[in-house]
Amino acid sequence: MARLIIFVLLLLGPALAQNLLALAPQGALAGFYINDLRSSLYLKGLANDWKQSGLQDLLSREFKQQAGSDAALLGIAAGGVAVALYSDGFFAIARPSAEALQALRKETKGLRPQGGWLVGGDQDVQTGFSRELVFLASPKYTRLFLQNRRGLQAPVKGDIVLWGAPPQDLLQSLNLPPRANGAARALRRFSYAIQLTAGGYTEETRLEVNPAPDPALASLLLPKERPYNAADLPQGYSVSTGVLDLSRLGAYLPGLLREFDVRLNLDLRAFGARFATVTVQGPPPAPDGRSEAILGHNLIYWEVRDPATAEANLLAILQSLAAFSTPDGQGGFKVLGNEGDFKVVEVGLGGTLYYKLEPTRLVIATSKSALQASKNPPWRNNPDFQRFRARIPANAVGYTFSNQGALLREQFGSLSAILPQTIGNQTSPLERDLSNSLVNFLERVAKRFGVGLSYAVVEGNSLVSRGFYEVRW
Repeated sequence: MARLIIFVLLLLGPALAQNLLALAPQGALAGFYINDLRSSLYLKGLANDWKQSGLQDLLSREFKQQAGSDAALLGIAAGGVAVALYSDGFFAIARPSAEALQALRKETKGLRPQGGWLVGGDQDVQTGFSRELVFLASPKYTRLFLQNRRGLQAPVKGDIVLWGAPPQDLLQSLNLPPRANGAARALRRFSYAIQLTAGGYTEETRLEVNPAPDPALASLLLPKERPYNAADLPQGYSVSTGVLDLSRLGAYLPGLLREFDVRLNLDLRAFGARFATVTVQGPPPAPDGRSEAILGHNLIYWEVRDPATAEANLLAILQSLAAFSTPDGQGGFKVLGNEGDFKVVEVGLGGTLYYKLEPTRLVIATSKSALQASKNPPWRNNPDFQRFRARIPANAVGYTFSNQGALLREQFGSLSAILPQTIGNQTSPLERDLSNSLVNFLERVAKRFGVGLSYAVVEGNSLVSRGFYEVRW
């Protein structure tokens, strides 16, 4: 849900063409850009929802009242912004509205012509203006830019892109212990991209790994096993299956943490590598917004090699967690008996959990609703799942199928009942109007989203996730 909200806000925000990123000097460790989507046919529906909900007028009017003459700066990135971060500086370039560009020029002192730009500022940050663009940069990258030493490219392509790599100079200066230093250097780069399409959007997440500094971590991040077949699991809002070898993780972490004088007694040898989760529908939240299940409504499946030992380890972990999840720190772990073939335990404020051991896997239900959903028909009976399942390659190490629309409609639909109880009667008319408009907007957006699927594969030394999600633009 958080990813989806960020996605919507990014799309409703300013945007730019990728040629803005190409204006930045090369060598950036991290960066961000959004393509110019102002004339995109895909976003007209969302923009219309934003306007008809009343949020656009309310926020614009309130900002102008609060900011006064500075309100023009709201358009500082009306045509978009690209940002590049370097080990020794930064460069940002934007296409502001005419009003914002004029306001920025009035606030910048010492403007003088340089390389076809008007440049001003101080020894820390310099600002440059052309007829339509403005840049802010540290002096070194201002100089490189004005010398036409540009041409930055992102490692992935899309309408929305961000990426970052650990700065090696910084890692060396930290003087980390050997194993921690190797783990940090094993992570080469992370990147994420979204591309709008006629029927929704695709996304790609890429984690690039360097196995040489830490082969054990690399083997955990780049698994070779195949996940559970999600078609056999009960239906819900979403299902996710993947690979994470808990046995090897349990052997890896204690040695790493020991370098920081942290002792971790974690025996996970009884667990295997495959896991799956199913998110299901729960009851509406209480009037005060509280849910019956702090951990949500989920079914969790994990492969086990030794069921008896796995159960003993699970109970030990839950008992430890319960000690930290009660107000007085006294614990709160209780064994409550059985419900069907599931055993029931209370874990402090974490609520009631249900679990059972099968010959090759552990099954946990985090709520009563999840327990009941364990008897739902399998995903293989879901036509949307079957339709999207054909996209999953044979070498996938994990995948997720979700009905985003159904989940969002439930979550956003409950806001109309919860918000009045939450904000109370002492709020101002503006706050009430804003909350009503927000609910209206989110309910409209939820109706546009449908189902989607993402899968992960290992390509060389990279873990790559690709997905497609339906949106009724």
